[in-house]
Amino acid sequence: MLGAIVLVVVVGVGALVVLRGNATSGTKDVSAVVTSYVVAWRHRDYRAMAKLVDRPPQDFVTFQRAVITDLGVQRADYVAGRPVLNGDEARVPLTNKFVVAGFGAWTARGVLRLTNRNGRWRVNWSPQSIDTSLHPGDHLVTKIEWPDRAPILGAGGAPLTVAAVRVGIEGSRVTDAAALTAPLERAGATPAQVGAALATAAAHPQWFVPVLDLPEAQYEALKPMLYPIPGTVFQTHAVRQAITPDLAAHIVGSTGPITAEQLSRLKAPYQANDLVGRNGIEGAYERQLAGSPGGNISVVDHTGSVVSTLASFTAKPGTPVQTTINLTLQGAAEQALNGVTQPVALVAMQASTGNVVASVSRPSTQGVDIAFTGQYPPGSTFKVLTTADLLEHGLSPSSPASCPATITVGGQTFHNFEGEAAPSLTLAQAFAASCNAAFIGLATNLPNASLTTTGLQFGLGATPHLGLNAFGGRIPTPTSDNERAATAIGQANVVVSPLAMATVAATVDAGSLHEPRLVAGAPDDTTAPQRLDPTVDTDLQTMMAAVVTSGTAAGAGLAPGTHGKTGTAEFGTANPPQTHAWFIGYHGDLAFAVIVVGGGVGGTVAAPLAANFLTAAGTAG
Repeated sequence: MLGAIVLVVVVGVGALVVLRGNATSGTKDVSAVVTSYVVAWRHRDYRAMAKLVDRPPQDFVTFQRAVITDLGVQRADYVAGRPVLNGDEARVPLTNKFVVAGFGAWTARGVLRLTNRNGRWRVNWSPQSIDTSLHPGDHLVTKIEWPDRAPILGAGGAPLTVAAVRVGIEGSRVTDAAALTAPLERAGATPAQVGAALATAAAHPQWFVPVLDLPEAQYEALKPMLYPIPGTVFQTHAVRQAITPDLAAHIVGSTGPITAEQLSRLKAPYQANDLVGRNGIEGAYERQLAGSPGGNISVVDHTGSVVSTLASFTAKPGTPVQTTINLTLQGAAEQALNGVTQPVALVAMQASTGNVVASVSRPSTQGVDIAFTGQYPPGSTFKVLTTADLLEHGLSPSSPASCPATITVGGQTFHNFEGEAAPSLTLAQAFAASCNAAFIGLATNLPNASLTTTGLQFGLGATPHLGLNAFGGRIPTPTSDNERAATAIGQANVVVSPLAMATVAATVDAGSLHEPRLVAGAPDDTTAPQRLDPTVDTDLQTMMAAVVTSGTAAGAGLAPGTHGKTGTAEFGTANPPQTHAWFIGYHGDLAFAVIVVGGGVGGTVAAPLAANFLTAAGTAG
């Protein structure tokens, strides 16, 4: 992408002056003035510089200060040659070595002229102190050109971003601003976008001011309308867009105008009108994807014509970001959630590797990625962890339990969600029926910290490091009997993300915890798997199968061979409480978690969405 064209006259900082040659009394005086001038320059003491200048321009201080910020000079060395005296005039050649942020070093040949007035040598300043090709009325222009933005890739190298053409305007070429408006709006720009771009172009006539990005096919169709209009400018190389709105919303992200916060963080060579990654991988891996810009520093006269080029810098292309997203499964996940009007998310993983193969969070206009960073009570999906803890403490699927309609612990009464009750049943039957009272009763003898430590075996409570911000869940250690009871059924202060619960399902599927993976090279890529107790894992697999065949998900239309656990998680203060609908599970090597925020009952709301996903995916992991 083309960056800003910034108008500056270059003067440096961090000066070092060396005067060479045998000095006469005249050259000694000249040398003393030159040294004082450059020492002030080095310390950015522009007022001290001005005191050494004969008749300094009114904007001298402002001019010198702008040099530093506009061109982005980080360092500058100045080597003065032998002073040449001619009566009351002196000439000192300068070799000016600049280091420009984001570009590198370049050298200019300047000259500093001095005049002897009434026995005092004073600097007769002109832009030629910077470079001899500069004359009054000239200025230096830096023109930045970014290389093609590197793509973001999915599994097998499939591109997750597609080429687009950036349409912009350049003020110096505009002959009729009004004539630009209608064609740009017909191309898809809003009136506000066009108005803002025209205002910027008027203030900075040599900038490339982006207006909108168009997919290549759309650009080719609109090109006959846009191209002939004076002032329109098109990138000669492609920018990129995510291939679906859902990917653009969160995982892949999108590009847009740089914000003040990003400009402060990214620093040079980024400038105020650049377009950068705003969120998702596009934002997190901005520097890798963008590469380093090239460009040139040129002398421009008062008419805007380039007189000469002082320095050129070669762009360095960005490098692709490789992810684990499977385009087929991503498409299946997006299709499965179509028609849901409430906030909803689905995360799918390859259980044997931890690879995140699909992730959708809607509404796509919402800034928060529910799938990765949402924090919600898991409700009865947490009973997978509670059951694992009970099994580790000596129970088995056939251990006896009871399912009263209510149970009171620590003065707090807990209800079964649908008022079900059974005087006698097994742990496996309680799991399939998702009986709250049974699990609370069985968990009475568990140590308070037990569920917290068991959760870590499934990844809950650890922060994932997979390339994007993610929430791995939180299971606070209960501090009372009733808090332990609520924790056992995924309430109290337990909160999780869909990514975290997909990891739980994947861990049961694989028999080992594989930390979730998304971006190649992220820290968790090198984390070794952690094996579950094989007997515990086998029992969990058997009980999760029964949830689908005869339990709370039996009527959801899930494909044969699916294992799962429903969840209906209470939240808020309403009476009766509102509930999130959850379903987690796996089929083959494909594990997943679905949440419908405020959606109601997991078995009747979330589980059918999982069934839709598996159907669209062909039940293949």
